[in-house]
Amino acid sequence: LCLLALGLVHGAPQMFIWVCDGCTYGTKVSKAEAEFNGDVTGKLAVEHILGEDGSSSLEIKGPLEGLLAARVHFRIHEGPTCESGIFHKEKCDNCQSYISLKILKSRKLLTIGGENDVLNKALSVIDTRRGNMLGCAQIVLPQP
Repeated sequence: LCLLALGLVHGAPQMFIWVCDGCTYGTKVSKAEAEFNGDVTGKLAVEHILGEDGSSSLEIKGPLEGLLAARVHFRIHEGPTCESGIFHKEKCDNCQSYISLKILKSRKLLTIGGENDVLNKALSVIDTRRGNMLGCAQIVLPQP
């Protein structure tokens, strides 16, 4: 049985991708979070990933409860409230229980603590069909 397990493990591709803050390669990950309270609840992780090759992306991901609309827009606002102007928006279809958005530098450069900083800006969830706001949160540094 051990030989069978060893054969399966040894025969598997030996490629691993490490995503961590203390890794020796040059990828820099900056973290923030946005917590929704109201009709839509949950805490989303916001990460800016800057690769050693110059690639850059902003990821917004995590579970949300109470999101019943099948098509929503996530809006990053220009200020700390959801009444401020729209800085950037992303469509998210079928994101009812888990949100996973990735905004590449080629689409719009968004960072945490750099150019086009999203820190302390509001993040809202809008029902695309009805046009009403389902939730509002502020992007802040994680609490220890």
